[in-house]
Amino acid sequence: MKLIKKLPDTFTLKSGDRVASAEEWRARRSEIAKLLLEQQYGTMPPAPDVVNATTGNWVLEKSGRKHRTDSLWLTPNQEKPRTSFKLGLTITYPTDDAIAKRKSANPQFDQDGLPALIYVGGKTHNSVLDSGYVIINYPTDTIESTEIGKPKLGPAREAYQTLYGKQYSWASISAWAWGARRILDHAIRLPEINKSRVAISGHSRNGKTALLAGGLDERFAVVNPAGSGCAGAGSYLALGDACEDLAAMTSRDRWWAWAHPDFESYSGNEADLPFDQHFLMSLVAPRPLLRTEGVDDDWANPEGTSVSYLGTQPIYDFLNVGDRNTIFYRSGGHDHTEEDAAALVAVCDEHFFCVSLTQDLSKVLPQTPPTDQLFDWVTPG
Repeated sequence: MKLIKKLPDTFTLKSGDRVASAEEWRARRSEIAKLLLEQQYGTMPPAPDVVNATTGNWVLEKSGRKHRTDSLWLTPNQEKPRTSFKLGLTITYPTDDAIAKRKSANPQFDQDGLPALIYVGGKTHNSVLDSGYVIINYPTDTIESTEIGKPKLGPAREAYQTLYGKQYSWASISAWAWGARRILDHAIRLPEINKSRVAISGHSRNGKTALLAGGLDERFAVVNPAGSGCAGAGSYLALGDACEDLAAMTSRDRWWAWAHPDFESYSGNEADLPFDQHFLMSLVAPRPLLRTEGVDDDWANPEGTSVSYLGTQPIYDFLNVGDRNTIFYRSGGHDHTEEDAAALVAVCDEHFFCVSLTQDLSKVLPQTPPTDQLFDWVTPG
């Protein structure tokens, strides 16, 4: 593994002082969010002025589950209602037997609605549904489509640019994350969903999206980026031998439009970065954060994700929730498997229903250097 430089200190405020209290951490958290949006992902607008929701009809599946498709019409400015765009989502409801099984073990399981997972992308994991969780699938292409080397301005950014010019610098990942937050707006208004028990997950570019949305929006109770790599849970400063790096991601032949247009200036100059991805993951604290990775998913930098995980631990320790910073490695490559999903359910069950974890979610890859080689700052206090 190549270590470009040691990880920067998350606890140093812009003033130069170090965080010494939970109140000061809140101020530092705001500084970090602003820094990441302005330099890496691009700034995003607030929620639109008007959202009109159309609720679809339930369709019963052979499995006993049911699903429906809802549509959201988003109007950024209520004084200009013609400038609006559509965002679709699919809700899949678990079987009655799955819910009854969970209730028999925990009568509080469906109190005030069922727990839910907003999944960025189209997968509906059996491990999640069979555990009685609702899955809400959010297809990011409705906000912004993606084609390698050929970026397109999606309906969300197009609408806001029409209304406000270049007031917002958001790129694709930021736009997708903004859309995930709008899905959450809708989800927590549904009577069948418990609004305090909503997790977010996604894989690959959708994992990057889930991490950014979950970091910025504290209404997501559990955050799970999977195989998210560069611009996700992987470090820019600690690189595996065959992983995607900043130069590869921002190449004009690849995904340069995913990040802020100026972010590519750090390509080849990563030592000048004032942050690394443990900064983004620190925004999730004190909420549970789970990274799920394949040990053979070299392009997604599983080695660098171990480093970012270790760099995030001091923040969780400072907030006295050290066991909520978690990581799970499985055999295999670039996929989001049922094994990954089962680990996510275990973390959610522990947080929502006090179900004890039965697996160790703190094991990094064996080749990961010790922390004193990765950073030279300590947890305050």
